[in-house]
Amino acid sequence: MKCDVVQDLLPSYADGLTSEESNREIEKHLKTCEKCSKYYREMTGEVPEILPKADVTDAALIVGMRKKRKKVLIAAALAVIILAAALVWTFTGYSMGSRNVLSSDVKLSYGLKDNGAYLELTPKGGELEFNGMTENIEDSSGNIIGTRTYLKALRFRKGLFVKGSMGWENEMAGDAYICEWVLEFSDKTITIRNGKLISEENISSSEQN
Repeated sequence: MKCDVVQDLLPSYADGLTSEESNREIEKHLKTCEKCSKYYREMTGEVPEILPKADVTDAALIVGMRKKRKKVLIAAALAVIILAAALVWTFTGYSMGSRNVLSSDVKLSYGLKDNGAYLELTPKGGELEFNGMTENIEDSSGNIIGTRTYLKALRFRKGLFVKGSMGWENEMAGDAYICEWVLEFSDKTITIRNGKLISEENISSSEQN
């Protein structure tokens, strides 16, 4: 056997995984090769006489070890590439953002709770920027009978690691009190009143531009 073959087999030889025939060849080589003998002594401290026969052939063992190392290296390289791509996508998507914010980019939750109404917006895979204002709703006599809040979606920042939601709660002073939110997206305007969906009005392409 050549030195490189013997040195590849020595770890398996030390663990008792090589065949009797290989054991004899390895031991014969170790007696005449100081380099390999020293390599083995540094690895184990001594050279055992005869080790048990292996269940698999030496060639198959070496091939299997090499394939396993190759798979580990490929998996590690792919993980690095995927992580790098995710970071780049997250950074560019978040830093720039999109001003074309669609209603489908957001999950809406609304309803009544205790003595008030609530609204919650959860972006799907990103973060939202809104501009808002609230005004009082008055009856014909000038009495305040509720509030109306306008929320305009300004930008949607996408990112794998970006999470965030926003919510509002308004107390309702009596059954006749009106609590209304008007959400304006690029594709439609949604109106929520007293915890219920009142309307969804589509915005035409010309208005979006």
